Amino acid sequence: MNALRSQFFRYALCGGAGVASDYGFYLLTLWLDGHYQLANVGGYALGTLVSFFLNRVVTFGVRDRVGRRLALFFAVAGTGFAVSAGLLWLLVDAAGVGPALAKGATLPVVVALQFTLNRRITFLPAER
Repeated sequence: MNALRSQFFRYALCGGAGVASDYGFYLLTLWLDGHYQLANVGGYALGTLVSFFLNRVVTFGVRDRVGRRLALFFAVAGTGFAVSAGLLWLLVDAAGVGPALAKGATLPVVVALQFTLNRRITFLPAER
């Protein structure tokens, strides 16, 4: 379990750079009067790229099959995005929470989901 915690900690640190990119883009787009869902798409894409390239080496220590792993990482991110978009809709449109606060509230759920999927699917060591 200690190895899993260590790996999650590295994932969270690397993912933090992705989240910062995502959230920064999101807030900038809102500031420029962009729609919150459009801001979420752009931020999510940028954050996913940053997170992939860091987590691939630092967290999971893999350098092979970059294209395949990137495709899987984006598929996992797509799942996370769908969860994020749904939660944003519930919080912003249904519950009246401000878009910036709502985005922050979705992050822990999405991080836990994506770590689990990436660990079990995207970054499994290649069979030898």
